[in-house]
Amino acid sequence: MSDEDDLFDKAMRDVRRAQESPRRVMDKSRKQMPRAPQCKPTQPMADVAPAYRPERSETPWILKADGLSAERMRQLSAGRPPVDAEIDLHGMTQAQALQALAKAFEDALFQGWRVLSLVHGRGLHSKDKRPVLKQAVYRWLGEGPYAGWVLAAMLRPGTGGGSALVLLRRRR
Repeated sequence: MSDEDDLFDKAMRDVRRAQESPRRVMDKSRKQMPRAPQCKPTQPMADVAPAYRPERSETPWILKADGLSAERMRQLSAGRPPVDAEIDLHGMTQAQALQALAKAFEDALFQGWRVLSLVHGRGLHSKDKRPVLKQAVYRWLGEGPYAGWVLAAMLRPGTGGGSALVLLRRRR
């Protein structure tokens, strides 16, 4: 052994493997970069939204940004990536729901969340049995102030059409 090997062995003699924190479980298959602490932005994220907007597809209740693959849409419907937050809009007026959506989008973009579940209901309790809130939510997702942040929106599988999954762009 060389002197360098002896020095290395001596230096490493008392080194032990660090214990993993039981509070946070990380998926070992995905590389995750540590995030630097962020300050709340001084202006709303709607003001700095990308210019790209999702477009309606041939299938009702699906919004998709140009270039997003069908495979990515299948992954979203299968729960990859997982839902970061669920926002329940039941019982709200359109104005209240859109205000709640704006707050939820601000929080999601600040936190770096990618997938939101928006529970808008199926419209069964509306006066004319039409999905008024559902239509307002999808219109807001495609044309509203945060539309540039939406990569995709689709009905959440297993909810009977009463909930939407929204995939957000990464904030740069």
